[in-house]
Amino acid sequence: MSDKEVDAIEQVINDPEHIRNIAIAAHIDHGKTTLTDNLLARAGMISEKLAGDQRFMDFDDQEAERGITIYSANISMVHEYEGDNYLVNLIDTPGHVDFGGDVTRAMRAVDGVVVLVDAVDGVMPQTETVMKQAMNEGVKPVLFINKIDRLIEEMELTPEEMQERFTRHHP
Repeated sequence: MSDKEVDAIEQVINDPEHIRNIAIAAHIDHGKTTLTDNLLARAGMISEKLAGDQRFMDFDDQEAERGITIYSANISMVHEYEGDNYLVNLIDTPGHVDFGGDVTRAMRAVDGVVVLVDAVDGVMPQTETVMKQAMNEGVKPVLFINKIDRLIEEMELTPEEMQERFTRHHP
């Protein structure tokens, strides 16, 4: 961590108005760890070249071996918004249903959750589970539609077809 980052953290650490506790949750393989890597790169904590491949938050050998997040991991970083620094305490949660207890515990520690949905796969069973966990714990969810490039490259959808896909109502 650089001196600049330490200074920024010291500036806001005792100011609750400038602290955000958030989790990232989704169905397995929808991109939680890659998004986390990119947020860390944006905060200057890892190389932008390695973001997405580094899997910085996957610290366990099993996680690296299986290519999935098994344990929730947290990190603090500073992001600037409209000229103010904010300390963001981020929890990257597992996406596999077998590790749902970690997601529930994370929901009890955060103010909000970024719920990722793969643009092609759509809402999956674990997506619904993490939404229910968030709502049960009174956590404010924010939807993040991830991997939109797949709609263009793989499915060759037009912008109008993408909009239809996003707004289509499901029973």
